[in-house]
Amino acid sequence: MARGISPTRRLVESLSTYAVLVLVVMQTIYPLLWVLFGSLKSKSEMLNNIWGPPLSLHFENYVQAWKTAGMDSRILNSVVVTASALALVVLVATPCAYAITRLRFPGRNALLALIVASMLVPPQVMTIPLFTVASDLGLINSRLGVALIYAASVMPLSVFILRGFLLTLPVELEDAARMDGANRLDILLLIMLPLIRPGIALVTIFAFIEIWNDFFLAFLLLRDPAVQTIPLGLVSFFQQYDSLWNLYFAALMITTLPVIILFTLMQRQFVAGLTAGAVKA
Repeated sequence: MARGISPTRRLVESLSTYAVLVLVVMQTIYPLLWVLFGSLKSKSEMLNNIWGPPLSLHFENYVQAWKTAGMDSRILNSVVVTASALALVVLVATPCAYAITRLRFPGRNALLALIVASMLVPPQVMTIPLFTVASDLGLINSRLGVALIYAASVMPLSVFILRGFLLTLPVELEDAARMDGANRLDILLLIMLPLIRPGIALVTIFAFIEIWNDFFLAFLLLRDPAVQTIPLGLVSFFQQYDSLWNLYFAALMITTLPVIILFTLMQRQFVAGLTAGAVKA
């Protein structure tokens, strides 16, 4: 009869596992804590105590960073751009994913292959044609125009994720609804949409982080300071006040706070979305 695992070996394996997990958590959390610590230090303490926690808390750094970096207008611009782009993504990606998953039409597989292939193209490759088209359409220095481009950039991944969720739902649900007289729009809005809420939450979080933190497209298309978003403001702030690291870290924390709040509010849907959509096509 095979001998069981000894208690000593089991203890060593458990301690090793927890040690690795603690290391990964510290590697993930400490950069955020470092920025938080730096945002609460004075300028002199920031230079003398770089890595440790602050000896005294300077919450006035956030007020100074808000005023110096002009965070009010830039946050408003980021909110308008991000909210508009997210609304477009959800409104367009959901029926598109439903059509690709449930409808049978010529070229469906080719369209799906095109969507997957478009996710492999980095935006830097399309810099010149994107700027040319945006200029011709009058989308330069336009918050809604940039939101449209952002929505288009995250649309392929959103459609692909939502398609995975729709594949997990049985077709019998639609058949039963159709027998009760429901049309395609009713089935999508009243039956499918509530069932794929974790997928929509997953798409929303991914798209929000991508758009809120993006610098490349904003730098390319938003040249007027009145319509610039937070990432551009942070770069401008750092270029002008490169010695005020404590204020710069405070501005970073203000920028990061909406992402943390969104993830905290939607973490249950996010975790459910990571597992529920894992289906083989």
